[in-house]
Amino acid sequence: MSRKKGTRVKKAVKNLLDKTTVDEKIMDNINENRSLYNKILCYTKCYGGYLVAVGAGCTFSASFWWGLGLLAAAGGWAYWATHCNNSAKCKIK
Repeated sequence: MSRKKGTRVKKAVKNLLDKTTVDEKIMDNINENRSLYNKILCYTKCYGGYLVAVGAGCTFSASFWWGLGLLAAAGGWAYWATHCNNSAKCKIK
């Protein structure tokens, strides 16, 4: 009985989403501002580790282990950003 109810709910949600154009509006907005989104993603990839490191420094006063975990994450992010990518620098025109 619950299996039948679950399929009814899925069909209802699918029908509701098919009637709306929210996903199309979101994709139109992304396509209009593609260079802005690419720039945000690029700078996040390149400089996001600094934010994690600052968060680690702030967290050390509250919890040593959380701070140590965030510090390790920042180190991993830095290694990934400089050694594992073909382009370590953001090259957006």
